[in-house]
Amino acid sequence: MDRKENLIRVITFDHPDHVPWFLTMRSDDPYDEGAFQRLPYEGAFPPREGGRDMWGIEWQASDTRLMLPYPVKHPLADLAALDDYRWPDPNDPRLLEPVKREMDPSRLMLGTHGLTLMERAHSLMGMENLFLALMTEPDRVKLLLRKIADFQIRMAEHFTRLGVDGAWFSDDYGSQSAMLISPATFREFFKPLLAEIIQVYKRAGLFVFFHSCGHVEPIVPDLIEIGVDVLHPVQKRANDQGKLKREYGNQLVFAGGMDTQYTLTLGTPEEVRAEAVEQIAELGQGGGYIAGPENWPPFPSQNAEAFATTVREYGKYPLRTDLHDLVHKMKEAR
Repeated sequence: MDRKENLIRVITFDHPDHVPWFLTMRSDDPYDEGAFQRLPYEGAFPPREGGRDMWGIEWQASDTRLMLPYPVKHPLADLAALDDYRWPDPNDPRLLEPVKREMDPSRLMLGTHGLTLMERAHSLMGMENLFLALMTEPDRVKLLLRKIADFQIRMAEHFTRLGVDGAWFSDDYGSQSAMLISPATFREFFKPLLAEIIQVYKRAGLFVFFHSCGHVEPIVPDLIEIGVDVLHPVQKRANDQGKLKREYGNQLVFAGGMDTQYTLTLGTPEEVRAEAVEQIAELGQGGGYIAGPENWPPFPSQNAEAFATTVREYGKYPLRTDLHDLVHKMKEAR
């Protein structure tokens, strides 16, 4: 079977041939299988070079090899400005021009919503201002989130008409050790609107990938409930991956999981190989796993090669029954 069919079989738990893998999601990356592609609309992510975006947010560029720009001026720092705020037009045909240019039917095509809801809100307001307003001006925050969601719903409708295979949502709700907001706050303010956006794709019978960095264990059942099929990155140092696999591995596909805080970026090829086998053994049993990094800083080429070759070698179904023993031996040999 080809790479796209195999990926679909992973997502639907339908006897895939192998564990799919990705690294950068660039079509020219020799260490990326290329089974899927993210297709962001124009303005979905901050401008790499910095400056003002279509939302009126001012961004300061950083080292583009390492991270996105960060916001320095917020047009809705004071929610009193919400009534006069000029929203971007989701029907502007220019937003979809890069999507139409890049669509590749040989890959699983994912209409991509960057800074989907909470990230867009705190970019518009400033994170501290948003978190304070959730307590002091909840109705105004709900109005802001409603407006953002309406924009994303319209973009989702455009994506489905274009013929994508699914969606990729980016919206970080976790820090290294805890959620950025309480699960109760997530369920009151964000979950219902995320469900509305996601349902545009689910009604069309399409797949939903959801990226949320950090510790998100408390809301995993909520994400399943609103229709998420694939969760990325299941950050290794922030979540109990084994627990998540045991509790939700028959309902949710896990993508990523390879440590980028150390292993892929600073570790040795031997450490990369051992962790890749460990991830396959931990998350790949029974299917439902797409091997890949937690995020996309630059990786040493020898580590990228070690990751890709290891997944190709040990990710064949049915998986070897001695993978955990093999990991132990690989770690002892270092």
